[in-house]
Amino acid sequence: MELLGERPVWSMGGGELLSTLDALDAEIARMESYRLSVVAGIESTGYAAELGARDTAELLRFRYRLDAPTARRTLRLAQALSKYPAVSAALDRTGASPAALDRTDEEADDPDDDGANADGAEADGAEADAWLLRPAQADAIVTALERVPAHVPIDERDAAERQLVKLAAHLSPGELRQAGNRMRDILDTDGPEPEELKAYDRESLTLMPADRGVKFRGYLANENAELLRALIHAGARPHKTVDGEPDLRSRDKRQADALTAALGNAAAAVEAGQSAPKAQVTVTIDFEDLKAATADASGQLVYGDGLSSATVRRLACDAQIIPLVLGSNSEPLDVGRSERLVTRAMRRALNARDNGCVICGAPPIMCDAHHMLSWIDGGETKISNLALLCRRHHVDLHHGTWTISITNDTVHVTRPTWADPPPAGAHRSRWKADAAALRDASAFASAGP
Repeated sequence: MELLGERPVWSMGGGELLSTLDALDAEIARMESYRLSVVAGIESTGYAAELGARDTAELLRFRYRLDAPTARRTLRLAQALSKYPAVSAALDRTGASPAALDRTDEEADDPDDDGANADGAEADGAEADAWLLRPAQADAIVTALERVPAHVPIDERDAAERQLVKLAAHLSPGELRQAGNRMRDILDTDGPEPEELKAYDRESLTLMPADRGVKFRGYLANENAELLRALIHAGARPHKTVDGEPDLRSRDKRQADALTAALGNAAAAVEAGQSAPKAQVTVTIDFEDLKAATADASGQLVYGDGLSSATVRRLACDAQIIPLVLGSNSEPLDVGRSERLVTRAMRRALNARDNGCVICGAPPIMCDAHHMLSWIDGGETKISNLALLCRRHHVDLHHGTWTISITNDTVHVTRPTWADPPPAGAHRSRWKADAAALRDASAFASAGP
């Protein structure tokens, strides 16, 4: 028996490549499905907390270098599967070993089984067994079902679940999400809940780093949504240039410009009314670069990518921009004298250097300034003795879960053992042992009695 990955790709023809890709796809689906079961097991045992992680999501994030949303989504799906038997059963079949599947197929083909085709359930199962439910499809189904109102009868919810599992044989995850949303609307015959407050509870805004900017998604309810639409529509109307030329901006670009203008007006209004702290932008740039404004020089933002030095010079004319000028050794200048409490200038310098929690990357606004050597023990309040930590990891650090140090103005983080994956060699050794065992079993089976 030839194992996947043993045969060089260059030696295969088109048909062999496609069949190999089919086998790889099935194996990936199997492993991902089984992985969800393992994640659910770790969560149920509380083992992540025993290791010192905040929760299973943090264990996944740090140990396997995942983005935080990906880790949380994986854990959420693993936890939710216990509520959805049809989805869980389909994933169990996807995650089963080939030998287990063969045994199941033999049992299904047993002509002496008196329960076969009762109420058509077995026929439905045979149809579903012809394909493998992918975890991404399961996530789409579960996400839709989680949004079904609580007043919908259980039997109707279960029927919808089974129908979506069947549809997964023909639909992509995105198409399943659409089908699930339509099914949810059908189940909720009474329409949305009359209380508008429930819509406000669902309001959200998510900011995601992107190339040279930020992407965002969210939801606003009722008059908040209407206010946003009114602001955007009013500011996005096409208008001629000063030369009388038509507005060539796309609709999306005009709407983005309208949002930017609205944000600028809001910031100016806040400053005038002094009703809330003024939003500020910190740009870190070398002093010589700022003076020269050379093409290859750039300033660094706290949240996003860099800006050209020419742009920084332009923005520096605006009081909204706080320039943090660096000396020849790229060390923040004029951040204030040593005191017990961190000064505002020091905090800006920390924001610029650490860009948030040095462990998890939480935004600076969510962080505390931690003294490496505590003030009580004689530590000074200076940049070389400070690091930004979110509240959770600040507590963890004081408990000894993580350790950090600063060398040459660079923060070094030492992870706990649970946050590091096992050596790659361990995986390879285990894979080789499994492969050898599989070869031995195959040789024994082919030899016969």
